Amino acid sequence: MAGKLVKKVCLLGDSSVGKTSLIRKYVYNTFDDSYIATIGTKTVKKELRVDYFGKDIELILMIWDILGQKEYRRVQSMSFQGTSGGLVVCDITRKESLDSLRDYWVPELQKIAGSIPLVLMANKCDLKPAFDASELGRLAAEHGCPYLLTSAKTGQNVENAFLTIGKALVGGKGDAQVSLKAEEPKLSSAEVMDNIFSHFVEHYGQETDFSMAVIRKQCVDVGLDIRAPSRGAILKLIDRLAEVEKEVLSPGQISRNRIERKGFLLRM
Repeated sequence: MAGKLVKKVCLLGDSSVGKTSLIRKYVYNTFDDSYIATIGTKTVKKELRVDYFGKDIELILMIWDILGQKEYRRVQSMSFQGTSGGLVVCDITRKESLDSLRDYWVPELQKIAGSIPLVLMANKCDLKPAFDASELGRLAAEHGCPYLLTSAKTGQNVENAFLTIGKALVGGKGDAQVSLKAEEPKLSSAEVMDNIFSHFVEHYGQETDFSMAVIRKQCVDVGLDIRAPSRGAILKLIDRLAEVEKEVLSPGQISRNRIERKGFLLRM
């Protein structure tokens, strides 16, 4: 064994393009066609071996499943920091999801992570397409990266996509350049949640993926719908996060955090 590398890879794209299903297929070899919205981020580890010019490299991918609602810009920006490579996914049955790659996802990732290796993916290729694959090819050519037609259901090109990004990372092109985005005013319920999520991560004092796992559990426990969060559910979440913080923060800091998060809610 010539060496071991640990790299962070983000899967990003609009909601319901199949990011979570792609990860399940690759990591666990399972497929579930029911749709479950990702809350915050989810992180999965996958170990693989890559042959790089005759050297056997053990590559550990930390795969981040990024929520697809565009209103959650701050959470997404935080999640993109330290990213070494991106798997950027659209749904071949929805032309607007391809447009989102060009107009939102690739630019937003590059603002934070810089010029990192990308693989563009048109998922659900087992279904009738709404656009020609050559359109994805043109976008890939603009960014100098490969593209693949994938199906989380049949497994087509799923492993190939992860191996492709893995080889690019082993080639030494995956060191992220981190920068920060300017803060934007938040008005919608989703944007209020974005502020609350990022505020918790910033103050909890743990790694981002661990903090997101805590948030995800509390959201489930209070019955919060990430796609349409109600005021009542958000209030319950604020209270639950304050309870969690009792394990690590002082009473004064917890009180300030609760007040600040409720301040976000007042802007709905």
